[in-house]
Amino acid sequence: MSRPALSIRLSRPGDAAALARLARVHNTAPPSGRALIAERHGVPVAAMALTSGAVVADPSRRGGDAVQMLRLRRYRLVRQGGEVGRLSSRSGRAAAAAAA
Repeated sequence: MSRPALSIRLSRPGDAAALARLARVHNTAPPSGRALIAERHGVPVAAMALTSGAVVADPSRRGGDAVQMLRLRRYRLVRQGGEVGRLSSRSGRAAAAAAA
């Protein structure tokens, strides 16, 4: 049996509740600032803060592979742009421009 596809995207302001839920399950604070979110079937299973790399994940949803993919995606973003803070705002502008 194959696992559902995993998608990774940048967080949006509307993701605050989902990030808070993941943080409660993980018994920690939600990621501050922009984050990468891993989803299965549109449901967030893990998230990683872009600046700090802090991770929150739902252990009941077997998010180990999601966390591994988040780490890889963050690493690639950092390697491309060097500074994650600058990268996150540039990515946010690019996403907003694409949506318009």
